[in-house]
Amino acid sequence: MGCGSAAPSLLRANTAQILEMAGKVILIDCGEGTQWQMLKRKISAFRIDIIFISHLHGDHYLGLPGLLNTLSLYSREKPLKIFGPKGIKSLLFHNFKQAEIFPNYEVTVVEINSKKKQKVYKEDELSVTAIPLQHRVPCYGYHFEQNHYSLKINKEKCDSAYLSFDAIKAFKNANDFITDDKKYFYKDFTSPYRFKKAYTFITDTLFLPQLASLFPETDILYHESTYLNNLLDKAITTFHSTALQAAEMAKLCNAKLLILGHFSSRYAHTDELLAEARTIFPNTELAEDGKLFIIK
Repeated sequence: MGCGSAAPSLLRANTAQILEMAGKVILIDCGEGTQWQMLKRKISAFRIDIIFISHLHGDHYLGLPGLLNTLSLYSREKPLKIFGPKGIKSLLFHNFKQAEIFPNYEVTVVEINSKKKQKVYKEDELSVTAIPLQHRVPCYGYHFEQNHYSLKINKEKCDSAYLSFDAIKAFKNANDFITDDKKYFYKDFTSPYRFKKAYTFITDTLFLPQLASLFPETDILYHESTYLNNLLDKAITTFHSTALQAAEMAKLCNAKLLILGHFSSRYAHTDELLAEARTIFPNTELAEDGKLFIIK
């Protein structure tokens, strides 16, 4: 929904992403104008199940109070859970109190205050780990992982045994099937089917190569690349990373795809950032407002 840094511009909106994984719709960061970006792309805010905020710099959270208010105006009923660094709870509830506008749906705010990686969310197939970054204020990246397990039906065996749909349904749920004269064991007609998918979001941080061990073999890594490497000194003083460093991180963690984002407004065009990253990690793409990426 936005891939720019600091102030919004006509070129790029502030950071915000929609992630769909394991049946959940997740909002990652909520910079100014996120609602407008979602409306423009016909993404309903009512679909959001969980929100993760990386840190409390305006370009990553200023759109959140307005979004929560809009959901109230349109009578959201589904509870909403928000994760973010220490201070986000008082910030949001101070806003509610001063405006005398409190959400008419349940809002749970979970503050993260850890210097080590911490699993902050687990439900069904989805788990989320917060990763401490190094920025001017407390900041967290997030590693999203879907672990799917099911039973795959052996159709040929079922057909040869003349088994009914009810038997197949029982096998899918790991249950045996009993007829008047025989018992069929689900293990004889199924095989385990597993897959793991992962997305890692790293923004606003000094380059920290040691982080790579915390999310090995991620499918997609989004890593901030505020500057080209010829401005490495500026990146260090502002606690940011360069496109070259993002590529180094992708290589270290065996990412399948790297997405560059959080571009400085000094770059009207981002081709140079892409070219720089591809010298180290060829399978790199640029974030663009409204662009869709699929974890294959």
